[in-house]
Amino acid sequence: MADDARWTARSEHERLLLDVVRRYEHTYNTDVEKLVLDVYAHDVDLYMTGGEIHGKDPFMAVEKAILAAAPKRRMRVDRAHVCGEQTVVIEAVILDDARPDFFSPFCAIFTIRDGRIVEDHSYLDPSQWPGIAAAAPFASPGGLGAPR
Repeated sequence: MADDARWTARSEHERLLLDVVRRYEHTYNTDVEKLVLDVYAHDVDLYMTGGEIHGKDPFMAVEKAILAAAPKRRMRVDRAHVCGEQTVVIEAVILDDARPDFFSPFCAIFTIRDGRIVEDHSYLDPSQWPGIAAAAPFASPGGLGAPR
């Protein structure tokens, strides 16, 4: 993919990592199943405020529950920064065309290996998200800020 005005790769390796971010944004907005199946690793670990998700099956269930409640949701990555050999930090926002007042900014730290996200630490507030109650049973309690 070509460089994006929001971020620029300084090397071929950075371009490959940023291509994963581009696929993440594109598939989030166009095909949530493709997002889970093609952008994330099979044994992905996701950590967010209040919960954890381990593996693609529960991740798919969470995404489908939220998408069912907010079919016009979309995400925009505003900034992406490559940090080292396999880490990308993004600044992004979730919007919902059906609810113009909905605005949920977040930052995420991705660990990327072999062109897929293997670990996702998303710093966000999902409490106001449509469909979060239906998605909650598929996430484990804990997440970011929980004692380990």
